[in-house]
Amino acid sequence: MKTKSLPLSLLIATLLSVSASAQSTPPPQSADSKNTSGDTEYVTGKNLLHGRGCEKNPALALEHFKKAADLGIVEAPAAIGYFYAAGLVVEKDDAIAAEWFQKGSEKGSGIAKFNLGRFRLDGKGGITSDEEGVALMEEAAKLGVPEAHTILADIYFLGEHVQNRDYSKAAPHVKAVAATGNINGINMLGVMMQQGLGMERDEKGAEECFRRAAMEGDSKGQSNLGQILNPTSENPARRIEATAWLIIAASQLDPLATRKISELEQTMPRKEFHAARDKADEFQKKISETRNKIPNSP
Repeated sequence: MKTKSLPLSLLIATLLSVSASAQSTPPPQSADSKNTSGDTEYVTGKNLLHGRGCEKNPALALEHFKKAADLGIVEAPAAIGYFYAAGLVVEKDDAIAAEWFQKGSEKGSGIAKFNLGRFRLDGKGGITSDEEGVALMEEAAKLGVPEAHTILADIYFLGEHVQNRDYSKAAPHVKAVAATGNINGINMLGVMMQQGLGMERDEKGAEECFRRAAMEGDSKGQSNLGQILNPTSENPARRIEATAWLIIAASQLDPLATRKISELEQTMPRKEFHAARDKADEFQKKISETRNKIPNSP
């Protein structure tokens, strides 16, 4: 089973947000006049592509990226490959895009490794290789490309592109994804903590993960939180809170929560179920306040 093809919007984000994604700090300006010139060409290309301080001009941007590549700028080949992968001002050609990603990968570009890895996993550019694709993703992750952790978490957790699921290998990537605030990553980490998959079991840690996702309005997080709190717990307060979260998840059409609430309506004391509904309304209000909160000014 293969992962879905990389959305074009993600290609744009990863290929052209180099200092934010591929490197922890912007590339240093070299004292070498050739490299300094290359840096200038590369930055000019990005500005022209995004329209930063000038009108957008993708065709001219491509010319600057090519000059930057000729001058040895590591990330320039990945940028050129993007144009061919997206069919932007050139005819779309995955084979040529893969060649540019290969050049960038050989120079040590994390972005190029990431995109070449996706091409290998998806069979784009004429070559399909799960082994090479996964290896490239691992290299991209080590070079600081956050999207690589997302892909690797799915690969090892779901057993895609590898012979078997490997929760131990999935664990560090899931943690990296969760650390970025990604809700799916937070939920996945909670599941792994709860079940002891690739790590020691940690019910408290799992509950914290599910609660964090639930407060962000995520129905899976709400359903998971309701289940771990246990609507049949001997603790009345915990029982009511669990049911409240399942009510909220069911209102978002989560199938498991919907089935559970249908059962609880028949078996739970009416007074407790009404208390759970009131608690659900209280949580919904808090969720709305959290999501509508205006961030502090920079």
